[in-house]
Formats: sequence, C-alpha cells, structure tokens
Amino acid sequence: MVAQRGEAPARAPATMDAASTATLLAAFTTALVALTGYWINQHAKRREQKSRMYAEALQVIHSYEDLPYLIRCRPASDPETRAALAQQISDVFTKINLHQNLLLMDSHVVGQAYSDLFQQTRRHAGPHRLEAWNTPPVATDPEMSGRAYFPYDNQPEQEICLLAMRRELTAWGWLLRPHTHRRIRNLRRQRTPWSEPDFMRETRARLLSPRGAGPNE
Repeated sequence: MVAQRGEAPARAPATMDAASTATLLAAFTTALVALTGYWINQHAKRREQKSRMYAEALQVIHSYEDLPYLIRCRPASDPETRAALAQQISDVFTKINLHQNLLLMDSHVVGQAYSDLFQQTRRHAGPHRLEAWNTPPVATDPEMSGRAYFPYDNQPEQEICLLAMRRELTAWGWLLRPHTHRRIRNLRRQRTPWSEPDFMRETRARLLSPRGAGPNE
C-alpha cells in the first residue's frame, strides 16, 4: 500500500506535461489562425490598392492614345484652343510620369512593362499628333464619323503589361517576379515586327483622301 501511494505523485508531471502541451498547442493554433486572417485581410487590401493603381495607369495610356483624336476634333484653330489642348497634353504626360515612378517603386517588373508599353505607344502617338495638328479641325457632323484614324502597334506590349500586373496581384507575386521577368523577356524576343494590315492602310487612305474622291481616283 505504501508503494502504491508513493507511485501516484510520479504520474503527476506526465499529466501536467500533457495539459501544458495541449494548452500551448491551442494557443499556437489560435495565434496561427489570427495571423492567417490578418495576412489575408492585408493581402486583400493591398490587392485592391494595386488593382486601382494598375487600372488608373492603363487608363492614362488610353488617354494618351486619344490625344490625336482630341486635336483632330478641336473646336477651332485659335490661341485659346491650342493653349487648352496643350494643357491637356501636359497633364497626360505628367500622369504617365507619375504612374511610371509609382509602378517602378512597387515592382520593377511591372514598372518596366508599363514603361515599354508607353515607349511603344509613343512611337506612333508623336506622328499621329503631328498629323492631327496639320489637319483642319472637323467642321461638320458627317466628318465626325470618320476623318480621324490613328492606329497603334502596342497590343503585344499591352498583353505583357497585363501579364505582369496579373501575376503581381497574386498572393505570392513578389516570389514570382524572377519567373515573370524571364517570361516577359521571352515574349519580347518572340514579338514580330508590325506592319499596318492592308485593310487599315486602305481605311487610312480613304479617310485622309479628299471628300468626293472615287475609288479609282
């Protein structure tokens, strides 16, 4: 009986260790769940902020593409109109520079893809704006339906930029950047030189030809 009574205290540490382990495991699980929830919420907020930033950056590119159309459809050729258009053009360039810097600070891969998209668009936008300035303003309603035609060869760059943005928005986007960079580099190498399709060339010739000219003139 004495031996049995002496054995009881020896079992207490094992019981206490099991209880402590269960308590620690429960605390660890609770902390892990809390941290996971916090990380998911933070990622959702960052994704929303980045999505908005990316959408605004791409919208500025579209505004940049529209500048020749705004010039072509200017209400008049006077100093006031030219000053107003010059201010609009300046504002678009300012926004592009802002988004280039923001995207480069956020992700070099995305920022570089956006810069490539802008540079490719710029190759056409300059000549288009010059052509628009050298063309008389639209004077009648019928002219609004088709005396302005300014195509851009930037579809591959847009797809590359969207690819970089989509991968950056994933939960592990920062880990994917090296692979994204290699994939984009391969896509750039595969890019084929662009030539204006025949139907675009014909459309341009028709829109820029004098009114009333026949198909054989």
